[in-house]
Parts: sequence; C-alpha cells; structure tokens
Amino acid sequence: MLSLAEKILAARHAAPVLAERLAGSQVTSDDRKAIIEVIAAELCEKGFDADSEPSAYGQELERLIDYVNRPNLK
Repeated sequence: MLSLAEKILAARHAAPVLAERLAGSQVTSDDRKAIIEVIAAELCEKGFDADSEPSAYGQELERLIDYVNRPNLK
C-alpha cells in the first residue's frame, strides 16, 4: 500500500520529504494531511468511472487514504 502512496507522491511532484518520511515511518500529523491531499487529488482525477462511481483504482485510493489517516483518528 505504501508503495502506491510513494508512486502517487512522485507522479504528482509532492515534496520528496513526504515520501521519505512515509517510507521511514516518521510521518507527522501535518505530513499525513499533506499526503492525503495528494492522494485525494489523484482520486478526484482518476478514481471514478463514467457514472461517478469509484473504480477499482478509486477504491484502492480510498483504502489508502483510510490507512494513511488512521493515526490521525486516535
């Protein structure tokens, strides 16, 4: 799952430090919010089918957002 996040961060030209922190499990709450923003943008652009329903990729992105955001919910 984290490899998908790293690919999206790189493809969307997010700050390289975000991917580095994510890979090293040293993500702050603010980092998580920034990462989620990038993944949400990917979801909005590429995660829905013609009927505005989440595609398989969109569902994967939703799971990724949930995974990244989990520590913020505690």
